[in-house]
Amino acid sequence: MSKGDPPEGTSVHRKLPKVQRVQTDDERVDEDLRVAKFYMRDDNLPGAYLRAKDAVKVQPDYSAGHFALGEIAQKMKKKDEAVAEYQTYLKLDPAGEKAKAARLALEQLQ
Repeated sequence: MSKGDPPEGTSVHRKLPKVQRVQTDDERVDEDLRVAKFYMRDDNLPGAYLRAKDAVKVQPDYSAGHFALGEIAQKMKKKDEAVAEYQTYLKLDPAGEKAKAARLALEQLQ
């Protein structure tokens, strides 16, 4: 028996804390998008991209996720993906609060 091993007869499994409550999909997506925005401000584009991708995967009909992913893809020079995400945003929410910004971004990407 080495120094780091547990004493004989004891379990090596730790008790994990009980989960109070599981996140809803809405809460998870909101958290993903908050973290993605934080990562963007911190210039961690790969991290922001992954969190926004997760948000879109969990709720593909949530326009804000597509706008965020479009923004990040644009900054990462993923032109085709950015165009597709902005177009999806506009299809889901043509009069949304970011519609003008999405149209402007599409013009810049064309």
